[in-house]
Amino acid sequence: MRSFIAFLVLIVLGASLPAADSGSAQKSPAKPSAKVEAVAKTLTPPQRDQLLFLLNNGDLASLMAIPGIGEARAKAIQQVRPLADVAHVVNANGVGDGLFAQMVAYAKAGFPSPEKKPAAKKKSSAPKTDAPASK
Repeated sequence: MRSFIAFLVLIVLGASLPAADSGSAQKSPAKPSAKVEAVAKTLTPPQRDQLLFLLNNGDLASLMAIPGIGEARAKAIQQVRPLADVAHVVNANGVGDGLFAQMVAYAKAGFPSPEKKPAAKKKSSAPKTDAPASK
């Protein structure tokens, strides 16, 4: 009788626990905040489409061209793909409301190439003199 009760308990507990999955089913994305939704609505449809395409298909270098995105965040974005909407990028680790606003500003600016800063010239430690060297 004890075995039968233990068996029933296992069945009931097993039915109430979520099935352990090896990752084949993706979690549904969390709903973005109202602030993120409002910022996303400032994009024109072509800007929104282009940003969504970049987020869903861009390689690491392309994603890292977005201001504020380094290698770790680019990889996090790749892990939450496919994105149904640009606002869902906030589900990626390290991407919050502020960074999303930077992404939108980047899209609104026409996806400019990152500017290369000119190399700074090293200053010589030896003092310059205008006088000719004496013999």
